[in-house]
Amino acid sequence: MNLVWHRADLRLHDNPALAEALRTGPAVGLVVLDPNILQNTTPRRRAWFYQNTQALREAYAARGGLLLVRSGLPWEVLPRVAAELGVQRVFAVRNSTPYARFRDQKVGEALPGRLRWLPGQYIHEPGTIVKPDGGGYTVFTPYSKRWWAAPEPVLLEAPAHFPPFSLPPDYDPGAIPQEASDVPLPPAGEAAALKALEVFLRDKLPHYHQTRDGLAGEGVSRLSYYFTLGVLSPRLAARKALQVGGEGARKWVNELCWRDFSGDLLYHRPQMMTQAFDPRWEGLPWNHDSEVFEAWLHGQTGIPVVDACMRELQATGFLSNRGRMVVAQFAVKLALLPWQKCERAFRNLLLDGDNASNLQGWHWAGGLGVDAAPYFRVFNLITQAETHDPQGLWLKRWVPESGGRAQPYKTPVIDLDAARRRYLAAAEGIARG
Repeated sequence: MNLVWHRADLRLHDNPALAEALRTGPAVGLVVLDPNILQNTTPRRRAWFYQNTQALREAYAARGGLLLVRSGLPWEVLPRVAAELGVQRVFAVRNSTPYARFRDQKVGEALPGRLRWLPGQYIHEPGTIVKPDGGGYTVFTPYSKRWWAAPEPVLLEAPAHFPPFSLPPDYDPGAIPQEASDVPLPPAGEAAALKALEVFLRDKLPHYHQTRDGLAGEGVSRLSYYFTLGVLSPRLAARKALQVGGEGARKWVNELCWRDFSGDLLYHRPQMMTQAFDPRWEGLPWNHDSEVFEAWLHGQTGIPVVDACMRELQATGFLSNRGRMVVAQFAVKLALLPWQKCERAFRNLLLDGDNASNLQGWHWAGGLGVDAAPYFRVFNLITQAETHDPQGLWLKRWVPESGGRAQPYKTPVIDLDAARRRYLAAAEGIARG
């Protein structure tokens, strides 16, 4: 008997761990409800995880398989399940966040010689796209050149059925908790994800390069919900997009390249979780005013574009890429709020809040050293709204008191011009050393 330990790969299609387990014998799946993850996130994110776990269980059952669910610390749960079922080997898709690496090392110590790690969370795994000297890239453009030139991964079909297996009498498969979300959730499961992919490829991909930058997010795929939990294979998505072809496809797949780059950055520099990519930027004169932080978090700064972004995020769990950059720039460069506190709060509001991607985005938009982003690039928040929501319809929807206008609708919590000068003076001093 083999065990497939599902983590950020809640799918059957293109799942190397599942395919390898079934190649060597009968297998059952396992999801561990890890308190170190679930107790440190939000109801919306837990609800989304539980719903996709339920969908995975149903997908297993439809093919004659079984997905077990257990609660507890993985390094305690897996040895117990392995002993109960006589498991010979455990197969899992590799994860590379700092906690994942700590967790997986402890599980490996608890099950010596019985763990097999496979790729599949990314198109090209962290640590595999390297410079000629073997080191990791810190700038996207040279990374992307090697990424595009790398051999395309082999895609794997979902199993049509699972081989017969035997379990102890009355063996409990385990309950999946139910939790109410405070925001509407997308349809869960890989069937829904694959359908959403097909709709995007048909309706939006051809024009993606022209529509992707709108603040309303109407031209984007909204598939990140599924990528974060591995409900949809990014390898399959990239293949299908490139088969469609065109400038839109190339641009969208380049965003998946950015996702891989983000994972690679965190793999090589786990300190990004708590420290600026370039540590010098920790020397900014941070503002610990809790009232300014709360105004930012709840969309009450008086600046329409910032408030619309945060209100949409609070209400839906989603925000366009342009919006993500706007709120990070405001928080880090203009309000000088501690970036770690803001990044963590922001990520927990996102349904698609991936550690690596969110950290890379905040480090980049906040000018903290990723990709050599120039510190002096500071968004004009008025022109951002006017450019990327020219009719003001998105602003008016989320901040009706603005009347759809980009100018402040009340006295802002900070003076934008003074804040810009203060930041640039401090940043120039740090940059000059």
